[in-house]
Amino acid sequence: MSEAASPEMRPDGSGLRIALAVARYHPQITGAMQEIARRSLIAHGVAAKDIDTWPAPGSFELPLLAQALAASQRYDAIICLGCVMKGETRHDVLVGDAAARGLQRVALESGLPVIFGVICASNRLQAQARIPRAAECALAAIELACTLRRLRSPDPEQAQSQDQPGQNRGERSS
Repeated sequence: MSEAASPEMRPDGSGLRIALAVARYHPQITGAMQEIARRSLIAHGVAAKDIDTWPAPGSFELPLLAQALAASQRYDAIICLGCVMKGETRHDVLVGDAAARGLQRVALESGLPVIFGVICASNRLQAQARIPRAAECALAAIELACTLRRLRSPDPEQAQSQDQPGQNRGERSS
């Protein structure tokens, strides 16, 4: 049986390259999420120079941006941050569902961790209360990127004891 992540596990993101895809709609929310995710990545070993931020107009556009980022083969994981708030129509439901399905599709088709950090809230207060979840998104990206690295290693035992940066970005070690 494989080793499960324990709550006290501290993911090590050293050597990982992470893309932050950030929706510009509701910038007070998404900007704060971006900053929290960035700080969390750095606190867990990802070098600041290895974190790139890419803007999207809104959450609906995040899947296309994530697809392009995945195709670039520059990143070990993509964290998508956005905010959709309920309005007078069902538009919020359509946008939130489209973003979730699109991002999941990109992850499954690319084999790259694509983290869904889109807040779907009824109002601004609910959205603000969920801003700290961006740190959880950062940890999920690191953990899944490291897990996939180990699974894709020709020798999973060796990879588990000594992670090799860049293995899932198409680079080969000699």
